[in-house]
Amino acid sequence: MSEAAASRLVLRGAAATGAGFAMRLGARLGMLFLAGRLFGPRAFGAYALGVAAVESGVGLAGLSLKRVLFQWLDDNRAAGEAARRDVHIVLDACALVLVAGAGIAAFIMAGACVAAGGWPARGPYAALFWLAPMVVGQVLADVLLAASRWKHLIRYEVVGRSLVEPYTQVAVALAGWWAGWSTAALIVAYWAGNLTLNFYALAGVRRGFGSLGLNSYRLEPARLRAIARGLMPNTATELLGGLYSRLDLYLVGALMGPRWAGYYAMAQQVRTPIKQVRQSFDGLLIPLIARTIADKGAAATGASLTAAARLLLAVQVPILLVLIALGEPLLALFGPGFERGHTALALLATAELMAASLGLGDLLLVYLAPQVGLSMAAITFAIGLAATAALVPAYGIAGAGGAMLLATIVQTLVRRRVLHRRFGHRAPLAFAAAPLVAGGAAAAVMLAIRGPSDPMLDARDMLALAAGLATYAGVLAAWLRASGERLRITGLSSS
Repeated sequence: MSEAAASRLVLRGAAATGAGFAMRLGARLGMLFLAGRLFGPRAFGAYALGVAAVESGVGLAGLSLKRVLFQWLDDNRAAGEAARRDVHIVLDACALVLVAGAGIAAFIMAGACVAAGGWPARGPYAALFWLAPMVVGQVLADVLLAASRWKHLIRYEVVGRSLVEPYTQVAVALAGWWAGWSTAALIVAYWAGNLTLNFYALAGVRRGFGSLGLNSYRLEPARLRAIARGLMPNTATELLGGLYSRLDLYLVGALMGPRWAGYYAMAQQVRTPIKQVRQSFDGLLIPLIARTIADKGAAATGASLTAAARLLLAVQVPILLVLIALGEPLLALFGPGFERGHTALALLATAELMAASLGLGDLLLVYLAPQVGLSMAAITFAIGLAATAALVPAYGIAGAGGAMLLATIVQTLVRRRVLHRRFGHRAPLAFAAAPLVAGGAAAAVMLAIRGPSDPMLDARDMLALAAGLATYAGVLAAWLRASGERLRITGLSSS
C-alpha cells in the first residue's frame, strides 16, 4: 500500500469513527441529560467520581496493551514459520488484563469498604464499590477492539463504542429512573453497557481472526509474567496519565463535595468532542505509526506526526470555539446550576485540544523510549497535582480547570524539548499557524456578535456561531491557498 493510500485509510477510518462518535455523542448527551435533570448534581457527582476511579484503574490494568498489541502482532507476523497464531497473541493479552483488572478492582472495592467502614460500602462510597468490577470489563473491551482494528475492522469499535454501549446505558438508566432508583440506576446502566460491548467486541475478533483456537491455546504463566514486566514502563505512564486526567475531579470532590464534583464532571463531559476527534484518528493512525517507526525510523515518523497534528488542530479548533462561546447555555440545558462550570469548561477544552493534537509525539516515546515517557508523565502529574491543590481552594472548579491547562502547557514544552534531544524531531511552530489564526479571527467575530455572556441560548447565539464558523473556514482556506500547505497526513508506512 502506498503512502497516499495509507493516508486515505487513516482519513476514512477517522471519518467512520468520527461518525460513530457523533452517534455516541447523542447517547452521551442523553445520558448526561438524564443524570443531570432526573438524578441531580449530587447523584451525578457520586457516579462520576466512581467512574473516574474505574477509568484510572483501567490505566494500570490495561498494561498499555491497546497500543502495544499492534507491535506484538506485527512482530509475530514477521517471525514467519516460527510465529504463533495471531489470535493466541490476542488471548495472551486478554489473560494479562483479566488478571490485572481483577486485582485492581479488588483493591478499589476494599478501599471503598475501608473508607465506608463496612461491607459492602455504603453512602458516598457505594458507587465506587459497585462500579469497580467494571475495570475488568473496560480493559477486556479495549484489547478486543484493538485486535479488530489491527485487522482494519474499524466498524466494531465505531458501532460498539458509539451505539451498543452508550445507547444500552441510556435505556437502562431510563428504566432505572422509572423504577425509582437513584445512583443505582446509573451504576446498573454502566454495567449493562459494558457487558453488551464486550459481547459485541468478541464477535469482531471472531470475524477478524476466525476461530479463537482455544483447543490449541496454552496459557504459559512464566511467559506472561516476563511480558508483563516488559510492559511496566508504558503501563506506569498510562496510569499516571489516567490519574492526571482525573486528579482535578478527585480533588474537587474531596475539597468541595459531590455537588460541585457534579458541576465539574459535567464540564468535563461536555468538552468530550475535542477528545473524540483525536480518538477517531487513533484507531488506524496508531498501528500505522508503529509500522512507520519500524520501517523509516523516528525522524521520518515525526514528520508524519506533525502533519497529523495540523490536521487535528484544524478539526478541533472550531469545536473549541463552540464550547467557549456557547458553553454556558449548553451546560444550563442539563439542569439548574451546571452553568457554573462554564469557565472550567473553556479551560478544560483548551487543555484537551493541546493534549490531543500536540501530544501525538508521545507515540514516539511509547514505542522507542518508554522510560522517558514515564518520566515526563511523572513530571506532568506532579505539576497538575500541585497546581490543582493550590488553585481549587482559591478559585473553585475554575481553578481546577486552570491547573489542568497550566500542567498541559508545561507538558507540551517539555515534550517538545525531549523529542528534539532524543530523536532530533522538532516540529516547526508554523505548522499550527493556519488553524490558530483562523480560530482567532472566528473568535473575534463571534464575540462581536454575541456580546456579554447569557446562560440562555437564543437566536443571537446561533447567528454568532454561524458567522464564526464561516469566518474560520474562509480564513483557513485562504491561508492554505496562499501558503501552499495541505491538510494531509504524509509519510505513513502500511506494510
